[in-house]
Amino acid sequence: MSKTNTEPMQPDTQASEGLKLDVTVRPIAPMGNLMAFANVTIGDCIKIDGFRICSGENGLYVNMPSTQDKQGKWRDVCWPVTADFRRQLGDALIEGYGQAIENLQATLEATRGAEKPSLTGALKENAGKVKTQPAKPAPAKSEQAR
Repeated sequence: MSKTNTEPMQPDTQASEGLKLDVTVRPIAPMGNLMAFANVTIGDCIKIDGFRICSGENGLYVNMPSTQDKQGKWRDVCWPVTADFRRQLGDALIEGYGQAIENLQATLEATRGAEKPSLTGALKENAGKVKTQPAKPAPAKSEQAR
């Protein structure tokens, strides 16, 4: 006969402080209300792909990873069990989205500041200079043989 433990479980100290969440966000050109895709690694133990960051009337929100069933309905494949973890996960994903957008803007500004003249522009500029240069006499045949 097995003995069951009737003592209440003590909350994990890491769970009460919040789990370590490593977030990766990939912003996309907006498609309807879809703004980005995201992945999360929870506590260096499990990775979940397929989060979607969307924009709504009340701001950004997170859709859980989902799959379509045989009837064509979408069903979440995972979800937070507690409201606290749902809030922590949503906040981490939204913060990751903000950071990804800031990184894209910084990259864009850096490339604008370091713009190189286009090859077409350089060719057009040099073509104008060539037209204004005096023509050089053709070298004599004896000079060409060298």
